[in-house]
Amino acid sequence: MTNDKIKGYLCGAVSGASYGLIPLFSLPLLRRGVDFDSLLFYRYLIAAAVLGIITRLQGRDFALRRDEIPFIAALGVLFALSSILMFMAFDYMPTGLVSTLFFIYPILVALIMAAAYGERMTWCRSLSLALAVGGIALLYLRGGHVTISPAGLALTFTAALAYAAYIIIVNKSRVRSLRGSKVAFWSLASGALIFFARTGFGSHLQAIPSADAWGLVLLLAIVPTVVSCTSLVVSVRYIGSTATSILGALEPVTAVVCGTLVFAEPMTLRIFAAIVMIIGAVTLLVTADSVSALGRNLSNKIRNKTFKR
Repeated sequence: MTNDKIKGYLCGAVSGASYGLIPLFSLPLLRRGVDFDSLLFYRYLIAAAVLGIITRLQGRDFALRRDEIPFIAALGVLFALSSILMFMAFDYMPTGLVSTLFFIYPILVALIMAAAYGERMTWCRSLSLALAVGGIALLYLRGGHVTISPAGLALTFTAALAYAAYIIIVNKSRVRSLRGSKVAFWSLASGALIFFARTGFGSHLQAIPSADAWGLVLLLAIVPTVVSCTSLVVSVRYIGSTATSILGALEPVTAVVCGTLVFAEPMTLRIFAAIVMIIGAVTLLVTADSVSALGRNLSNKIRNKTFKR
């Protein structure tokens, strides 16, 4: 495996795992009455500001070519739209069901990449995708009667499609050659403008209630936003859209572990089995090249022995 691929898989894992820390920082704020649009505005704005400061300290610029601006604007809209639609879906269906259905986005990525760009799905990737989707379903879906709302289903599917489109545009547009921090900066800055508009251009923007709440907002902006978004762009560049999207399965694993350790949520056998499936999917994905090479070598040895006989 090349150094670029190793970097891509590591960044994909970091992106998925860090994104899963959102509940750790956002739930206490939502429980204190901070509304969704205000919280996301602060999150996106502070994240963009942090990236801007880092970029300036590195002596780099934010300049975009004219032909890159439409793609950057599209990324900001898609990223924000995905968040908005998911939270809207929570009004129609349980959060676990929405989270499970949202994870069709790796399947959408794989289908679009195959149809539009002729990307071939190897058996290793197909199996890892199936394991990841199965693990997510086992993680969130419990026994009993589950009612799927048509409106909730439509919102969740559109949110997943928006996120899939975001990942593919990062991979297949003119922004692919840009630094990950620059793509993340402009995507987040565009998203901040969208959420500012949703607060009535500030007229309905809620104030953060305390100093410790500001600390949570800052952590929310840095860990599952700056780190996750920047790592995602780098991962897509080195290992492609499909592999990066499958590594996103680490997101709910992190969320569940945080829930167990921080919020005292139970760790059941079902949840443990789901985590094992997801970790297995990620392991298979990362070692796919080695597994394929081993399979080819074994096949060649069998063929050679058969030929000699």
